[in-house]
Amino acid sequence: MSNKEHFSARTRPAFTPFWRRFPRFFLYPMQLGSLLRIGAYSAVGSIALFTLPLLAFPLWLIVWVVFLKYAFLVMERTADGRFDEPDGVNGGEGDTSQVFRQFGLIIILALLFALLTYAAGAVGAVIGWVLLNLALPAGTMIIAVSRSLSEALNPARIFFYIRSIGSPYLALCFVLTSLMGSGNWLKGFLLQNMDSWLALPLTTFVEFYFVLICYHMMGYAIYQYHDKLGLDASVDFDQAQARLSPGKASDPVMAKLSALMAEGRQDEAIELLREELKRRWEDNALHERYQKLLVASGKTSAALQHAREFIAKLVNEKRMFQALDLCEQCLKRDPEFQLQDSTQIHDLASAASMAKRPKLALDLMRRFDKRYPNHPHIPSIYLLSARILGEHYERRDEAVKILRGLQLKFPSHAAAEDARLYMDVLTRQMAID
Repeated sequence: MSNKEHFSARTRPAFTPFWRRFPRFFLYPMQLGSLLRIGAYSAVGSIALFTLPLLAFPLWLIVWVVFLKYAFLVMERTADGRFDEPDGVNGGEGDTSQVFRQFGLIIILALLFALLTYAAGAVGAVIGWVLLNLALPAGTMIIAVSRSLSEALNPARIFFYIRSIGSPYLALCFVLTSLMGSGNWLKGFLLQNMDSWLALPLTTFVEFYFVLICYHMMGYAIYQYHDKLGLDASVDFDQAQARLSPGKASDPVMAKLSALMAEGRQDEAIELLREELKRRWEDNALHERYQKLLVASGKTSAALQHAREFIAKLVNEKRMFQALDLCEQCLKRDPEFQLQDSTQIHDLASAASMAKRPKLALDLMRRFDKRYPNHPHIPSIYLLSARILGEHYERRDEAVKILRGLQLKFPSHAAAEDARLYMDVLTRQMAID
């Protein structure tokens, strides 16, 4: 998903609100992949507590980080309109930094609660508890879509989310608080009434189960109100509604595709989607399905070629978050991957930098001047590369070298003055160091 400063005023299609799908949220963790993960994390954490008491806390913390990394991935996918569980999640997918951003959010909000309690006693505690329960869901959702702790702590941003969702946000907070309270009650009940070593892994399983429900529900709320929140989603409401209620709307092409895949006829399935895309080029979900099928079939060359076309389409539609994800996947498969439209590289790299993905930004811009000699964006690429090296990696010597080259090669370009000013900043920082 990607941020926009304004939200669409168009009328939203009818879409099932989160409060009408409440029973379904309890079923999400029962999918095979999620169930296996919850079970494995519970077992590993419990074994650590029993067998390695001195290392119990750090190992337990690691288990929680790994689990919450998966929970964030679930929330981000759900917020994008993809309600199935992630496929093939491994240690390289998801974003660990998202978990630490949330830890930071919780710690800061807890400190605020303690400060209010200390300053105003019982009244302050009540006010702090209300603020904590109102701010934490919004802050967590903001982290999911913006990957920024500072935005999650911004009162104006939090209020924007609460105001945009409206009264259903209060219902969401009540449900989330109730879910966590119910999970804690069930944990306490099991520990008091279950005299067995299985009590610990079982109560941990319960805790992870309820947490995953909460993250899935928050992702669903983001998707339900994504237009009001100024966000893009790769799946529109009509498509999402059809997926949630397959009996109400069926796609004969998808039905045929499923039959071909079940019979192992992947080449025919690929050809079916290729032809269908000629008629439904605007269908991003179909593009995504086609891309995944090409990758799964080992057709790397065809997948990269389609990705070039799909990325260009996504950027033109301002779906930068989805475009960046696809760029990252392609660069992992082929470090020499190049975009179809070179004029989009600077926009994508800028978006990657703003999204705290500096490595991806640098990978996109790598050897830009060699690949596209005399390109009008070369000065801007130089400047952005220098900023990323200086600000994200503290490689100030390299940044200064790039900035000097920019000023020598393009003295009359608008970026030259920005380069001079930034070089002065870096030079002062280097002098202090």
